[in-house]
Amino acid sequence: MVARALQDDHDDHAGPFGLVVSGEAGEFADALSLIVGPRWLETYRVNSDGEVLGLVQAGLADAVVLDEAVAEIDVLALLRMIHSLNEALLVVLLTGAADRRRLVEAMRLAAFSVVTKPLRLEELLVQIHRMMVRLDTTIRRDRF
Repeated sequence: MVARALQDDHDDHAGPFGLVVSGEAGEFADALSLIVGPRWLETYRVNSDGEVLGLVQAGLADAVVLDEAVAEIDVLALLRMIHSLNEALLVVLLTGAADRRRLVEAMRLAAFSVVTKPLRLEELLVQIHRMMVRLDTTIRRDRF
């Protein structure tokens, strides 16, 4: 939401950072709202790949945390679909397996990062902070 608002020259009120979360990450949505606050973060819990793609297509997502355990299709295929809608979108993949070949493929497909499960709130906060910094840097670079 932040990135889209600024791209559309509505920078007077860009809105909060739009974070789409699935699976384990969704369990932390309420805690994230309390810690980060609604002024800075809007969390969208999703239960299907279609919901993820719908939010991305609507421009509400600045970042996505995808849990491969709840993806209806292969999470790497879903990552490709997300990037076909918005190639700059930041996507963190949650995985239960640390298969080196799969990790390399995820990075080749421009995943922002890959986090192994079980997910801890602290790790999710670190990833959100890193994504916000990346988005801020990108916006500043593009504006100046």
